[in-house]
Amino acid sequence: MPTTTAIQIAYTPDSDDAFYYDALETGRVTLAGFRPTFHREHMSTLNRAALSGRYEVTAISSVLYPQVADRYAILSVGTSVGRGYGPVLVSKNPRTLDSLRGKRVGVPGIPTTGWFLLRVLCPEAIPVAMAFDQIGGAVAAEKLAAGVMIHEELLYYPKLGLHRVVDLGALWCRQNALPLPVGLNVIRRDLGLAAMQQICEVLRLSLRYGLDHSEEVLRRVSRFGRGSDGGCTQQFVNMFANRDSLQMPEDVRAALGVLLTQVVDLGYGETVPIFEIIEGLQTVPA
Repeated sequence: MPTTTAIQIAYTPDSDDAFYYDALETGRVTLAGFRPTFHREHMSTLNRAALSGRYEVTAISSVLYPQVADRYAILSVGTSVGRGYGPVLVSKNPRTLDSLRGKRVGVPGIPTTGWFLLRVLCPEAIPVAMAFDQIGGAVAAEKLAAGVMIHEELLYYPKLGLHRVVDLGALWCRQNALPLPVGLNVIRRDLGLAAMQQICEVLRLSLRYGLDHSEEVLRRVSRFGRGSDGGCTQQFVNMFANRDSLQMPEDVRAALGVLLTQVVDLGYGETVPIFEIIEGLQTVPA
């Protein structure tokens, strides 16, 4: 019997991440020589796990990468990209960004990309870390002055009676004239280059299956996030599981360099890493 190597793959319990991995997880695509197991955790939990290298493949907040670059390379597949959109800052009643100076604002963990955007664009706000899916309720109950919405919450918040203060992702994109790399898929370097390339290519095949069979896969992944009752799945997956996710474009790579420079300038990392991007075994036609 051929030997296989166990590999742990971790992603957020949200519909776009589930969409990436659905074909691999359901056996439509296979990873020869490996026995993958899948783990779903909130992004803040995945970020902490990446600091110790717990998973061979994991989603992380892009802003965490300077702290894990020595252990992980970046996969060219599975990047969550906001082209003129991203984490949204919301409040119970209409208000301005400036009015949040000195106010408590919910963020989905520190560091996360949502926290980073608040820190850069409203530095005098007081970030309060909490589970991403509890922030909207806390804002609606006026326990927080505002909150940063990520995942499907950034589409669902109007149903909670909340108002958009500003789309933080859109504001960052305008200020930098670049798309926003919100989240990354990273892979442990100790697997070796050949294995990293193979895994990258299989994950690309998994996502390509989803894009080619979107109706089928959307039915399966609609249980994640806000679920079918939330009515957000298809729109959200279209926003963050698309051709940008299939193979990281050049403008997203440039944007990642800008973003990580800003992160290091804030003191979250000693230097801007020379990030290695694993391309897989072949590239995707334009």
